[in-house]
Amino acid sequence: MSGKGPCLVLLLPAVVACGDPSAHAASADGPPSFDHAAFHPAHLTGRVLNADDALAVPTRVAVVGGHLIVLDPVADSMVKEIDRDDGRLVRQFGRRGQGPGEFEGPWSIDPVPGSSSRFWVYDLMLDRSTLVDLDADFDGRARLGDRILRLRGTATLLDPIRVAGHIVSPGLFQSGRLAILDGRGTLLRKTGPTPLPQLPDIPASVRQHAYQSRMEPNPSRTRLALATRHADRIDIYRADGTPITAAQRLFRFEPAFEVGEHDGRPVFATGGDLRFGYIDLATTERRIYALFSGRTRAGFPGRANYGRFVHVFDWSGRLVRVLELDTPAIAVAVDAAGRTLYTIRHDPKPAILAYDLAGLAAGQP
Repeated sequence: MSGKGPCLVLLLPAVVACGDPSAHAASADGPPSFDHAAFHPAHLTGRVLNADDALAVPTRVAVVGGHLIVLDPVADSMVKEIDRDDGRLVRQFGRRGQGPGEFEGPWSIDPVPGSSSRFWVYDLMLDRSTLVDLDADFDGRARLGDRILRLRGTATLLDPIRVAGHIVSPGLFQSGRLAILDGRGTLLRKTGPTPLPQLPDIPASVRQHAYQSRMEPNPSRTRLALATRHADRIDIYRADGTPITAAQRLFRFEPAFEVGEHDGRPVFATGGDLRFGYIDLATTERRIYALFSGRTRAGFPGRANYGRFVHVFDWSGRLVRVLELDTPAIAVAVDAAGRTLYTIRHDPKPAILAYDLAGLAAGQP
């Protein structure tokens, strides 16, 4: 690993914290980013859907009915509802705190299948999910936060998804790749291969952090896509957590890290050669849209965790096409029909962008 001192990568999707600026020195381990010319990317131009001053540092976006739900963990109101048609900010809610309707670290959004108004917000810091109903929580019939589910795993959970009465989630486990919980949030079992089984001397928590991933289901919740943050790897699972296949890999790189120490505990430590892979993903019944960086921290100081390319796969893992965005993004969402792609940008100011996919070749999206 290049760089004179390791740095710790925080779990927050938009934040990388390094203790030694020299870790940003030029890396000799490959190019600072990858050339996609061989994949003939389709160039997309987005329109700014919303650039309201209320956006602080938005990190997640999801389609829920006629609206986009945006998580903005630095803002005073951490959950924002944006109209998909005209882009107006409909409402914002979720102040900081630990009470009903409050959040400390809103991390992911899990829309309720078949509903145009209900979704879960998972709070990483509080280990709990809050069910929000846009049709009920804001007209006096219910109080936001009355429906809170505490998730009782044996380690940190990431991206809990509700599937057929159960909850499936990746996380930082001692073994396995996915945790299976019952509908009340109690751990039942772990499943899937533990990362790097060929290197048993590396502590399991460090291996899991190195292969930290985002997970999304297809709309019918029969398949799960798990996209790795520091490798160009997407694994596809059945809803019960059984591995099916791995998607086609375009550049074949793995996480670059060392085992460091913090407060006497082993930790995932990195330097300037840390390369970001799949930052976020969104799905339809036919396609997986994976936002890809490929950038090293040394090559893009402070901006390695943004991507301009979206790799589009089918659910067999075959690459269908590559999309090139006009603006680097940190998160993506797509409507169920695969006609519009939504992204979050941070520069030159935070905004939600919309990209028309309907104009692509018939059958491709």
